[in-house]
Amino acid sequence: MIAPAAMLRFVLATLVCLAALACLRPATALEIEYAGRPISREILALYDGRHEKTPQTTRIHIFAEMPLNWLGYKIAYRDVNDPLPQVHEMSRYRGILTWFIEPMAAVDTYLPWLDAVTAAGTRLVVMSELVPNEPPNSVPTIKRILTRLGLGWTNQFVAVTHRAKVATLDKAIIGFERPLDKALPDFLVYSVLPGKADVHLSVTAQLRDAAVEAALVTTNVAGGYASDEYALSHDPNSEKDRWTLNPFRFFKKAFGDDRFPVPDVTTLSGRRMYFSHIDGDGWNNVSEIESYRDAQVTSAEVIRREVIEPYPDLPVSVGVIAGDVTPEIGGTLSGREIARKLYSLPQVEVASHTYSHPFNWEYFRSYSRANEEDLIEKAVKPLASITDRVRSLLFKTAGKTLAADKSNKYIAGSDILPRTYLKEPFDLAREVQGALSVAESLAPPGKKAKIYFWSGNTTPFEAAIAATRTAGVRNMNGGDSRLDKEYPSIYYVPPISRPVGQQRQIFAANSNENTYTNDWLGPYFGFFMLQQTLDNTERPRRLKPFNLYYHMYSGEKAAALAAVKHFVAVARRADVIPVDASRYAGIADDFFGVEIEQVDASAWAIRNRGTLSTVRFDEADLLEIDGAQSLGVFGANRHQGSLYVSLDPAVGRPIVALRPRGQTGQPQPGDPVASMVESRWSFSGRQDGHCGFQIDAQGYGPGEMVWSTQAGRAFRIAVEQRGKVLSEEIRWADASGLIKFVSEASAIEPLKVRFECHE
Repeated sequence: MIAPAAMLRFVLATLVCLAALACLRPATALEIEYAGRPISREILALYDGRHEKTPQTTRIHIFAEMPLNWLGYKIAYRDVNDPLPQVHEMSRYRGILTWFIEPMAAVDTYLPWLDAVTAAGTRLVVMSELVPNEPPNSVPTIKRILTRLGLGWTNQFVAVTHRAKVATLDKAIIGFERPLDKALPDFLVYSVLPGKADVHLSVTAQLRDAAVEAALVTTNVAGGYASDEYALSHDPNSEKDRWTLNPFRFFKKAFGDDRFPVPDVTTLSGRRMYFSHIDGDGWNNVSEIESYRDAQVTSAEVIRREVIEPYPDLPVSVGVIAGDVTPEIGGTLSGREIARKLYSLPQVEVASHTYSHPFNWEYFRSYSRANEEDLIEKAVKPLASITDRVRSLLFKTAGKTLAADKSNKYIAGSDILPRTYLKEPFDLAREVQGALSVAESLAPPGKKAKIYFWSGNTTPFEAAIAATRTAGVRNMNGGDSRLDKEYPSIYYVPPISRPVGQQRQIFAANSNENTYTNDWLGPYFGFFMLQQTLDNTERPRRLKPFNLYYHMYSGEKAAALAAVKHFVAVARRADVIPVDASRYAGIADDFFGVEIEQVDASAWAIRNRGTLSTVRFDEADLLEIDGAQSLGVFGANRHQGSLYVSLDPAVGRPIVALRPRGQTGQPQPGDPVASMVESRWSFSGRQDGHCGFQIDAQGYGPGEMVWSTQAGRAFRIAVEQRGKVLSEEIRWADASGLIKFVSEASAIEPLKVRFECHE
């Protein structure tokens, strides 16, 4: 509970520094007794379980959760038919979000509750209707709730809109991915209460010889409203959806436009993250590429030789299917040897892509071996082609082990059966922990499996996700993020994760080559189209990291292999920071635990952030880091108007303070001697000395880095590992105060970088 006097000081100080802090700082955090204010990041999403069966099937998850995540919010789902939180419990939530379309059964309990919590000050954002069916006795309650949103109830609906005219259109909110249709959709008439809301879209219509103005998109201090047909638009010709409403701007205004540091899962050390991961599908398939075909080289071996081994500067997480390397259930010994070679490479992270490779995870939530055996017996197996039979004969003659025999009834040749390897009954412990153990057994001693990649339809049930957490590894896959000419909307960019009961499945950041090749039917060069998604999720706002995600079967086709190699080359040239897939999955997972407390008008403390080490301020061209008032902050970089702030993982409660951006761009009194702008390596544990500092570093490839200091200042920069100096040189800052430095040392094993002032 914040004391009234402290709250008054907080409000006054905030008002003074409003509008991008374009003012002089009246006093420091130490000069004012400033009471901390927790920043609520949690939004209560209500859905009707009678129509939307699970949180992951709701309109809120599918359409709204990604832009809300990007704004820094996390979503708590609650079925409106279940008991709802008490009024006093609502203080934990930033607001309520609803998107009801189908008739609601719980109106009599829901509306009084909503009336009470909104009267107590909880924000409400309504997509579509407040309640799709309005019983007459509920009208007084509906009117009270709408009044808080600045709207008036009219009991009118316009179905024929040819005479309707646009009255107000806020171009910053409306026309995001497509303009408003000239033939307006039908609409429910909520009137505008003058001066009570910001109207972003309204139309006038003639009803019963009277002109009415209908509010279709509005926001105010109590929340917001968007008419369903004016938020999203569906094109029946292309069967694609697009946003008419700008969800980033709308949700930002509706849930409160106050500034706070957004936990960011795309960026590390001031650079966009790059990570790559491979699902093991096709591991033992013989490559069809001419230079490998005659020698019967498998896809996994092609990928090792062509894509992984030549690039020690680019990490890749390789998920082996245990069944592919376990001869007892259909795998091969040669597949095991390839796994050993791959896992011996320093840039390869050990991962699992399951044990038996389930296609349909839901099937195993209530598993019956008898039912599965019945499916096995009824399945029609594909006949081996003449080519496959010749290959089999050649392999046997040469004494080699051929890939798994797909005519074996216990090895599925497609997803018509629930999983690939069916000889043994499904066992969740073996599917998770057993699979991880198989992967680790093929790695050098001490090298652990750190992540589990979901297979098949990538929709694991709650107990399966819990099993990965019990095993101590991260989990990832699913989402199929695309933003290109075929999928032309951020609607096709998923949120960070999928809620499954009390568990959370982390989505991959990009889709894999399967979606670009029509489920591996061709064209096999289709993966080149990934570039559009990489570009569109980098500008005008960075929505996702650069994720190169593919399967081992890309080693089968020359065109597919060329596409993968192209993006490896793109990653090598790009200003990215390469990380392991498990690191991204950890950062994404830890997004949901971050706690933020405002400790001054322009300063925030951050706790419980786990592996997450970047926060972001948007619309920040006029702002910069106040180094004198910050703690545990390495520095910041700018991208598309946002300020990406790098935090020291060694500091448990960093404080990020902002100030108006200086005219010269030079450090101010009290600032650190040098601040990081960007780096290909990640840093931790900065220790400042009299005129310099040392810092621990780790990463892949050359240590490209940029630091900001006084123009013309010089540093002696030394790179050390295990007490041995690997390199040492003197660098001067240019006229803008930037020092650009590259170390060629290998930082896969951590090393130390020392900066000492050079007079």
